[in-house]
Amino acid sequence: MPKLPLLALLFSAFTTQADLLTALEAYDQKDFAKASGEFNALLPLGSEQAAFNLGAMAYNAEGQPQDLVRAASYFALAAELGHPKAKELYQQVIAKLDVTQQTQVQQQLATLQAQVKVPAKLSEQPVAKDSSEWREPVKRREPEFPKEAAQKGAFGYVTMRFLVNEAGNVEAIDTLDSYPKGLFDRAAIKAMKGWQYQPGKSKFIGKVVLEFSLGPLQPKSLHRYMNEHKLWEYAALGSPTHQAALGSVLTLANISASSATIVDPALPPSLGPLPDWYFERAKRLNVSLELPEDFKGSADVQLDAQGKVTKVKAWPKYKQTEFEGRLLQQQLTKREIPTGEYRLYANGSERHELVQLHRIPETFTDTYWWEQAARGGQLEAQRIMASRDPRWEQYLLQQQDPVVLAWNGARLIIDGQQKAGELLLDQAIAKGYETAKELKAAL
Repeated sequence: MPKLPLLALLFSAFTTQADLLTALEAYDQKDFAKASGEFNALLPLGSEQAAFNLGAMAYNAEGQPQDLVRAASYFALAAELGHPKAKELYQQVIAKLDVTQQTQVQQQLATLQAQVKVPAKLSEQPVAKDSSEWREPVKRREPEFPKEAAQKGAFGYVTMRFLVNEAGNVEAIDTLDSYPKGLFDRAAIKAMKGWQYQPGKSKFIGKVVLEFSLGPLQPKSLHRYMNEHKLWEYAALGSPTHQAALGSVLTLANISASSATIVDPALPPSLGPLPDWYFERAKRLNVSLELPEDFKGSADVQLDAQGKVTKVKAWPKYKQTEFEGRLLQQQLTKREIPTGEYRLYANGSERHELVQLHRIPETFTDTYWWEQAARGGQLEAQRIMASRDPRWEQYLLQQQDPVVLAWNGARLIIDGQQKAGELLLDQAIAKGYETAKELKAAL
């Protein structure tokens, strides 16, 4: 079981709360009763690390007599939740037990499984939905770079969630995620209020990311920041604060990156640094493309030796069926090109691009570290995940989180469920979430 020393460095940009770090610190101080309580409190979040550590404590007789049945049940749960070492340890422990004890393991495992409110991630997880309609912006206002940030040479981004009315006006805005926390939020929201979208038949909820940087972001600045704050090291040790911070920095890296990447879960985990090619301009194939008439959008495609499409992954995902019907077995080019994976960009005119894809491990993605932080009890990471993943959205709805209540309520009203939506908005207002008042007034 990994031991984490007391951390002198905690980022003020993120909320500190009882989480995996608290449990690890208690364990390091040999306060096994507190550590056990904190680890158990994280089981509903599906924390594989908490389950694994509880198994290790039962096996090592830490704060309790040795209990191999208990250890095996926790290791089994940790393995189900994705801990890389848990399955091997489970097999070693279960081999030492008789038939009666093995039955007890299965009974205890069933009890533990029932406690998990956020199940392990599926290979193809449905995406949390914002609204049934999306419209393009017709007017954008560039944000002003704050003087304070310019003096510090700071860089960052703000992700905003907003409500647009039928006329295309932005009516309610909230910061979903930002880095550094609070530095660029006001400037981003002020700019967003000046955006105008295409008119439509109904309101819709959308998300936008605005980057703040004085000139192109230098990769060495990101690497230096990660190294100075030991983000990779402490994130790997299980600090939710550092995991959330790493998720934000990787978001910024992805915004600034010129390469095209695809996540390969089969690749072994890597704890940085990001490779140089990540920030280099992606290799674009200088070939003419033959696409279906008026095809518009982007997709990851697998091409065979004849340049035919054998596999399609659409962006955005809701266009998957349409893109498969229009692209599968389509010969994109008559020129000879290497077989492999590419990202296709098409804007409906003659300007199309085909870009080679690089495969990266999950640990190079913001979602991976936000998921880890969320399972470790970090509320802001849970809210970010709730905007992307229905598992976390449902969990925070059960927890009556005001932010998720409000935006879920707004979506229900847009989809025609007025009473159910207003109920959620009223609950969010009662909990003091100011944006819920703006949403209710607009809806």
